[in-house]
Amino acid sequence: MKNEFDFIRPYYDSEVPDAIKRIVSHPQFKIALNYLFPEEDHPKILEDVSKIKTSVEFQKVFMLPAMKAVLAKTSDGLTFEGFENVKNGDPGVYISNHRDILLDSALLQVVLYDLGLDASEIASGDNLMVSDFVVDFCKVNRILTVIREGAPREMLANSRILSAYIRHTILDKKTSVWIAQRKGRTKNGLDKTETAILKMLTSTGPDNIKDALREINIIPVSISYEWEPCDVLKIKENYYSRRDGYVKDENEDFKSVINGIINFKGRIHIAIGKPVNTILDDIEDDMVKSAVFNHVATYIDNQVYSLYKLWPSNYLAYDLKNKSKKYSTRYTDETKRHFEERLKRIIDTLGKDPEELTELFIEMYANPVIQKEIIGTD
Repeated sequence: MKNEFDFIRPYYDSEVPDAIKRIVSHPQFKIALNYLFPEEDHPKILEDVSKIKTSVEFQKVFMLPAMKAVLAKTSDGLTFEGFENVKNGDPGVYISNHRDILLDSALLQVVLYDLGLDASEIASGDNLMVSDFVVDFCKVNRILTVIREGAPREMLANSRILSAYIRHTILDKKTSVWIAQRKGRTKNGLDKTETAILKMLTSTGPDNIKDALREINIIPVSISYEWEPCDVLKIKENYYSRRDGYVKDENEDFKSVINGIINFKGRIHIAIGKPVNTILDDIEDDMVKSAVFNHVATYIDNQVYSLYKLWPSNYLAYDLKNKSKKYSTRYTDETKRHFEERLKRIIDTLGKDPEELTELFIEMYANPVIQKEIIGTD
């Protein structure tokens, strides 16, 4: 099956130098440099990048300072907790809630590198592979391709190849893999693990479902943004999905990547939960697979919600939704002002029913508070 990995795998280190030459010579790389770094630093950056021989070097030499530049320009800082759960060095599958196409996984790598831990490969949909430049950039950056479309038989075959590759990466390469808990980002603030992800991950493992799960060492990840970096596009999709369905514009996902990078995010928090392996012994051996998947998905969801960092924007939205003052001590007039400014921008940009857009906007920020209340962790 390893030959079948070639389409989805990141570049081997032997392929990196040629890819680097193509990347640095492309006009889009110059655009990225102009946004991320002062012009006087460009010659040194180009010199350093041109010497890169491996994917890990690319992440450390370019991506790490690039993401820190993004944080400095568009956020009020990144905090984190729970990384003692991965400090034993065992590779696994980081299953994360999915709020931003690029940042969710990229910011996890920033923390892992800063803590001296091994970073991971990153699973991302083929819908992002919009040009040769993007393909080179992704594959040098240890991103593996998830094939999203195809006939049912093709999708099943591709799912098994992806499963085998992830298992190979963890068991043979001793490298972790990041993957989202669902197909596509959550657009309404409700983070929910799709059992299809768990079925895919275990489809090429041992027949015993608990052994298959134990081998890949699933680690829940919860990331929260004070302000949704792509709120306009998310509200737009939610608005049209209520009607005749939503058809994405050409390259919309790539545009979301750019918006996620450049738009203001406020504070950001990443939390690592306790691995799924810690609960496997509590699952009855005779439990049917579907029940095991549901049980594990619920555990991941509870970890994500319990570790999710609620911001003043969330508490304000909850009170607006419920016409209450329950959390009035947890936000300020400044929170209200910024909340109203972002909402006005959405209404002005989309030009649709202000009342419905307001409802969708409030729900997106209020739902994490509601979910925390449900599981009793707020």
